[in-house]
Amino acid sequence: MAAADDLEEELVDESLTCSVCKDIYDDPRVLPCLHTFCAMCLEQRQTEDSQLTCPTCQHQWTLKNEDSVSNLPSNFYINKLLNFRALHNSEDARCQMCESGAKVESICGDCKLLLCGNCFTAHSNSPALKDHYIITLHDLKNPGSRAKYTGAEYCAKHNDVRVTFYCQPCAKLVCRECTITEHKQSRKHNPREVTEVAQKYKDDLQKLVQKTVDAADALKNASKTIRKELTNITINCQVEKTMIREHFVQLKAKVEKAERDVMDKLEEMEITQREPLVKEWESFEGTLRSTEDGLKFCTDILGRNNDVEILTLGQHLEDRLKVLAANQVKREPLKNHVTFQHSTDIKCELVLTCKPLVITDPPVESLPTSVVFRPQKGQVQGSPQVTVTSPVGQCVTLETTKISEGVFEAVWRPQTSGKHVVGVATESDTSGGGGKWKWGRTSGKGGCSPLIVDVSSNNPVLTFGQKGSQQGQFDRPLDVAVRGDRLYVADTFNKRVQVFDLSGKFCFSFLTASNPESVVVQTDGTILVHCGEEVIKFSPSGELLKKLDIGVHCTAISGLAVQRDGGLVVADFGQNIFLFVESDGRLVKQVGGQGLLKAQPFSSVSFVCVDNESNIIVSDALQNCVQVFDVGLNFLNKFGEHGRQPYNMWSPTGVSADSRGNIVLANVGDKSDVGGVEHGKKLQVFRPDGTWVATVSSDGDKLNKPHGVAVTEDGHVFVVDYADHCVRKYRYM
Repeated sequence: MAAADDLEEELVDESLTCSVCKDIYDDPRVLPCLHTFCAMCLEQRQTEDSQLTCPTCQHQWTLKNEDSVSNLPSNFYINKLLNFRALHNSEDARCQMCESGAKVESICGDCKLLLCGNCFTAHSNSPALKDHYIITLHDLKNPGSRAKYTGAEYCAKHNDVRVTFYCQPCAKLVCRECTITEHKQSRKHNPREVTEVAQKYKDDLQKLVQKTVDAADALKNASKTIRKELTNITINCQVEKTMIREHFVQLKAKVEKAERDVMDKLEEMEITQREPLVKEWESFEGTLRSTEDGLKFCTDILGRNNDVEILTLGQHLEDRLKVLAANQVKREPLKNHVTFQHSTDIKCELVLTCKPLVITDPPVESLPTSVVFRPQKGQVQGSPQVTVTSPVGQCVTLETTKISEGVFEAVWRPQTSGKHVVGVATESDTSGGGGKWKWGRTSGKGGCSPLIVDVSSNNPVLTFGQKGSQQGQFDRPLDVAVRGDRLYVADTFNKRVQVFDLSGKFCFSFLTASNPESVVVQTDGTILVHCGEEVIKFSPSGELLKKLDIGVHCTAISGLAVQRDGGLVVADFGQNIFLFVESDGRLVKQVGGQGLLKAQPFSSVSFVCVDNESNIIVSDALQNCVQVFDVGLNFLNKFGEHGRQPYNMWSPTGVSADSRGNIVLANVGDKSDVGGVEHGKKLQVFRPDGTWVATVSSDGDKLNKPHGVAVTEDGHVFVVDYADHCVRKYRYM
């Protein structure tokens, strides 16, 4: 099923369609910018003076006198896919080699013909044809066989002989016969075997790929910075707009006209300030797209390891990568911000000023935001520190990093909501040559005015579901999983799994016969559901496939996780162990209990997940900790302890790891004996080494009984709440 789906994805018409004629490629040719078009489409666009403009990136190329579109290199990969497509769609076709009318069973990449079974056998038995590249309908369904299939290039002079040599002075692929005639070894000719020359090209191209990767990274960072600055402009103008309104409320009777004028000017200034940044961002984005297109084309070629293809395109690749790798990012960061300057009279001014202390994003509890400090000339000796005072008077100091000349940045992750005071401590020289810290509480020399910042609560960005049996309703859901753009919810007491998109829109559901308690999804979309002592396999559409009989190994399953190889990790609450099981249910190994790793026994295995490094991460509800093992089942780390602090754990349950290795953990918490005060109902974020990063606990839509969790690649986490019969989605990064 997965192999067939991969083939369908490779042969989708959109990927084999020329962007000029909007039809399937016919003789696809590669331009020096590494974009591909039909040969005929390019010939129609070629001017009389041999000028050719790429329809995609608009780069202009001048073909040499001896060059023409027909001399541009072919796209090997697309030609191969076109052969695959012809074979894949050959159900009603007949053999093109004989006149028997027999059904097609294979295709020859050398002859470019669809073959019946007899002609395939004849090819295999004929000395002249047996080396041709042929793929059968059966092999077409096998990704490994498809990868081995490649087309052959034949000598332009000796049409029936393959090119197996490369003449370096001529930069031309030649056949063996050419090496003893017009390309014979001499001062002007140096034919070498393709594999020998290709290796050098691969090595050189690999170095250029790395340089291009660095250039692409720089472009990405610059683009990201510009987007952030564009946001900062809007946020800054929104803040100033509030100040303007507050000022004009006091003078409204006199200055309504003046207010309208100054607001109009503010909008003009915002547009004027944004326009050059938007153009700069679009320029970087365009260069980045071109760089990534070229980089992908080259890495795809290197990955296919086709020597002839590499040598055919080598010079284009080398020239293009040199151009792309030479891209440099040179720009000045945004310095000026709109500032509202008012006076006691009606006349007001809006000017661009360089604010010394700026918070780039509206701060939200548990989420990172940047504090940028631009000191006055001579104000700072050494690195300044940002100080933050919470609503209850707790003060923390944040180290800064110099991000450009005269600009320092600190990352602040507020841990409580409410009004905070953000200031700066700068180090000034003393007469003794040492230094001391001056806390920035005034706008005079040596400091800057502190900011009063209102931190908002990290409330869910999405909540859906209520108790019931209709679609989109739940009855005590226990687990959740994310794969691609789909969300899978174990709707436990409705005895079903419901599937949604990541915005909470219902897609479909399927019954599980008994109460589903855990759900995971394999890379091919296969759904595995734990019900009682059974683990059941369902197709991506929810059709029953198979029941895994692992009850003999388990007493009380509490969680599932899928490994990269498709194997299953099973957490067993009853025995306080976790098991490694093949996809057919066969036990591989167990960890915990009285078995392996006695030095790290489990007290109450709750949930389990697997990270991108194939490490096994297990939550232990009674020990209030998390344990981590590598793929070889060697103990790596244990962290967490019971307590009421944000970094402490209180009956941890669901656990999930993102692609960066961050671990998100749900805590059920409890009510104290005094006054029924709730403690510990929260989500926590830890680094891969167990360092606490943040705690998510909203002020409004509070967690009640959080259980299973699943992270997304855009920094959000879904958590099921079995007491509130709902799913909540939070931002955690």
